Amino acid sequence: MPDSESKAKSNVQLKGILAHTASWARILDDGRIELEFYDHSPEAESHLGGDVAWMYWIAATEKPRLIALLQTHTGATITDDRTLLDVLYANFDDTWAIRDWLKENGIPYDEKFDSSA
Repeated sequence: MPDSESKAKSNVQLKGILAHTASWARILDDGRIELEFYDHSPEAESHLGGDVAWMYWIAATEKPRLIALLQTHTGATITDDRTLLDVLYANFDDTWAIRDWLKENGIPYDEKFDSSA
């Protein structure tokens, strides 16, 4: 399963919609896009035994298709990794919204659930 051994060369923290959660989108130095949803809520603590994170990775080879679909979806021009992250920030509130959009558009991704419990 992929991981983020590769360092992020660019990232943005998404707005988020749920208390005690945080979401990020990152471009890794190997070209993959990494999405993270981190939940440190009391519910995560009581139901899942601690802080939890959902990680998603989109292969670098999917980036041109992703960009084309995002440009059509948003009307924005994406010229590089920074503008890609800016468009994700402007159009999606959290990682799960991006994940749902990826599913709707048939863009494959790998995922991992991580619990500190």
